[in-house]
This record gives sequence, C-alpha cells and structure tokens, in this order.
Amino acid sequence: MKLLEGSDTQLKFHITEKLKCSGTESNVDLTIYDKILLEVRYIDGVREYEGVIDNGEWGEGNSYVIFDILSEATAWRTWKVSCDIWGVKNEQKVRFNENTIQGDILPSITIPEWTASD
Repeated sequence: MKLLEGSDTQLKFHITEKLKCSGTESNVDLTIYDKILLEVRYIDGVREYEGVIDNGEWGEGNSYVIFDILSEATAWRTWKVSCDIWGVKNEQKVRFNENTIQGDILPSITIPEWTASD
C-alpha cells in the first residue's frame, strides 16, 4: 500500500473469510458489526478511521468497506506505516486481515509559485 503525503486518499477493501477445510472464500457480511475500523500505525502514533460499508460496484453484497484518509492525516508523515482492519461488535474487536498490511507514505512534490506571462 502506498499513500501520497498530504493527499486525500480513499481505500476500498473486500472482506472475505477463507474456510480452512476447503480453501474456499466467502464474503463477510459487514452489516452485523457496529463499525469497521482501519487502524494505521504512523511513525508518531496510531490513528483509527471508521469505514463506510459499500455493496460493491455491481451490488455484490455488504462485504466491501471504504476508508477516507484526509490530507491532514498524512501531512509531514513520510515513512513506513502498518495497518489492520477490525470489525467492532458489542465492544469486542475482530481482526479481518490475516497479516498486517505494510505500506509507505511517499513524499509529495510541491511546485513553487510561479506567474505566467504573455
């Protein structure tokens, strides 16, 4: 996962459950959870973002979640990050990702002010 420093970012995840005995995957109904959280560990601390459940581009069910990370969250934080996705139900957290998601916040490019002339 790569994020650009100081930019609004939208992350979309499809949450599935892998059945150990058969190796098949099935969609997880996210509507049974009180909230879905993306926990991001930045260099200077941890922040949680609450997701919005989306039924997919073609109405495939309630196993998609979207997280909006606004530019203020990544400004001046160019470094490695790690993330986990949690479902919260009755104040208990259930981790959705099997492995911690690793990522980077890449430095943004700034263009100094300039004036165009005829």
